[in-house]
Amino acid sequence: MSRPEVLSKPCAFCGRPFTDRKRWNGRDQWDQVLYCSRGCRSKAAAARRHA
Repeated sequence: MSRPEVLSKPCAFCGRPFTDRKRWNGRDQWDQVLYCSRGCRSKAAAARRHA
């Protein structure tokens, strides 16, 4: 039995690759996810505010 292919994409802030999670895929939210963590999301928001 083979494992399904795991989707991966780079974080929009730090560039590190991160993988799809079951809750994102189950709700069809994977295309909307941009950041690998809450920290990257908040740092990106702070950078937008101060730019």
